[in-house]
Amino acid sequence: MRRVVAALISLLGLALAQESHRVAITHPFSPFNRETNFLLIWVLVFSVLVFGVVAGSLAYITWKFRAKPGQEGEPPQVHGNDRLEVVWTVIPILIIFVLFGLTARSLIQVNRLPAGALKVEVTGYQFWWDFNYPELGFRTSNELILPAGVPVVLEITSKDVIHSFWVPGLAGKRDAIPGQKTLLSFTPEKPGNYYGFCAELCGPSHSRMLFRAIVVPKEEFERFVAAAKNYTPPVADAQGQQVFQQNCMACHSVQAKMPPAVIGPELGFLGNRVSLAAGIVDYTPEHLKAWIKDPASMKPGSKMPGFPQLSEEDLNALVRYLDGLKVEGFDFKALPKF
Repeated sequence: MRRVVAALISLLGLALAQESHRVAITHPFSPFNRETNFLLIWVLVFSVLVFGVVAGSLAYITWKFRAKPGQEGEPPQVHGNDRLEVVWTVIPILIIFVLFGLTARSLIQVNRLPAGALKVEVTGYQFWWDFNYPELGFRTSNELILPAGVPVVLEITSKDVIHSFWVPGLAGKRDAIPGQKTLLSFTPEKPGNYYGFCAELCGPSHSRMLFRAIVVPKEEFERFVAAAKNYTPPVADAQGQQVFQQNCMACHSVQAKMPPAVIGPELGFLGNRVSLAAGIVDYTPEHLKAWIKDPASMKPGSKMPGFPQLSEEDLNALVRYLDGLKVEGFDFKALPKF
């Protein structure tokens, strides 16, 4: 008994510890989720009603027709009730028609593409995400930056296997399929740091293929776009830049405009990120250093090789250079987490 109580207390502690960034499809921070919640409530109401009627009828019949003291042999047999059979056939059909109509309505609402929406091209790779803003002229990796109150249309695809793009706090899932484009439209309304996931088993590091959707006020997004359009990779450490060119350029770009390399994510705004290694840890220079040295210890299944051969001096210089790849004046870490 003590072990059960201790386990329950531990689970409660974990639940409370996660409350500051609770991931839930019921967050009403976009019209997409509100429409989903509307449909969910109707399904839940009908489910409770059906369960109540079935369970109540079963309990009533079990009690009423139970064996009485002194009763012997079989009780009187019931051979059918045509009226009752019609009722329990018609009512479920009506429920199905109502749910069908509500579902069709919700599907039309969430799949309608708004005019004047921000377009973002989303590409899944094993095991990270690329986000390209073709109309704005820049790209990011693993962190999708969006303006609050502005409709967004995502064109989602994949370059290797099937992935599935999902930000529970903002919208539903969409598969990322090689050679095809699927569309997802929603309007993020509340600024925040939203957790995103790959929802399709895609390889050994699938569970660690995370990302963030960073929703900021529209004015702040416009300032970021203006800075991104004129972005020139800063050199915070010349030695670190040289180490990067010798060891990292075969897989990574720092231009924030060029198409992604064959293997690695775009690093142009690395210093502005709130997460690292496709969203599995918070971004800090210390985590970045550990990631470069031994990625597999932080993210098993990662395709990035480790660089244990780098001297401590070169490693620190590389971290300073990469941490300096950012546009000044933006701190996304202060946003609430969802």
